[in-house]
Amino acid sequence: MIPIVFELYANLARLAGTAEYRLEVADGARTVGDAVALLGQARPELASSLDRCACVSGDSIVRRADALPADGRIALLPPVAGG
Repeated sequence: MIPIVFELYANLARLAGTAEYRLEVADGARTVGDAVALLGQARPELASSLDRCACVSGDSIVRRADALPADGRIALLPPVAGG
């Protein structure tokens, strides 16, 4: 099992009731997208919002097809609006 810590912001943190969520993912999960999909299964209240989120590792936006980050941290940033 690989520990992943999701940093949740804005409506995701409100829905989850926490700003961080730790998830143990199976060794078969290799990509950011795999981990995000597992988060949606573990926390169904977040599932409908996850497709619209940007994924960030460190100070870089990462694609869902990218490998899981070595430090196991993924920040999920929902879209913002305003003007």
